[in-house]
Amino acid sequence: MPASDLAAFFLPGLVHQFGNLLLTVQGHVLHVEPDGIPRMRDAVLGAVQRGSASLHVARVLLGERIGAPGDAADLTENLIELGRIPARERGVGLEVRGALPGGFWVDAETFVTVGADAIRRLVLSVPPGSSGVVVVTASDAGDGRLTLRVTFEPGAGSLPFPLAFGDVRDGLQARLRTADGDARITTDEHGVGLSFAMASVSPAFEA
Repeated sequence: MPASDLAAFFLPGLVHQFGNLLLTVQGHVLHVEPDGIPRMRDAVLGAVQRGSASLHVARVLLGERIGAPGDAADLTENLIELGRIPARERGVGLEVRGALPGGFWVDAETFVTVGADAIRRLVLSVPPGSSGVVVVTASDAGDGRLTLRVTFEPGAGSLPFPLAFGDVRDGLQARLRTADGDARITTDEHGVGLSFAMASVSPAFEA
């Protein structure tokens, strides 16, 4: 089922990132010196890899079935990078905190769609004119599962207001019913918790 609402939310971030990557490539190519070719090559390859990773995520958000796992840390970084622009347009910050556990492979389609929807729903649940930060953290639960927390911290001086985390949970449950991977959802007064099982197949999804 195409996740067009997710793609529409993250599209401004994708366009912004691709614009920056093109400028990066152009700048290095136009100003390269004979002894700077190795540096140019590394910079261009780095830009291509970042763009390729974001393109994979965008394909998932559009409903394409990748059929391979991805590294949870890389996918989380991709979602944060693509989500900062649409969050900022609503006056909300978006950041990841703490070290992300490396080498934890998850079902990429489930992780991207459910994780992206959690970010989107929390950002959209913040009333207009309010300030704050949507914070994403990830940790290895130690039982073969990864826990992704998406919470909201009001800005300094911002009036306290309740967010409809129950509505966020219900929307995520509906999203999860269309996914194939093993994910679980919990909510509390600060945000939502997402638990993902480690993928049991060899990694093939390059993020």
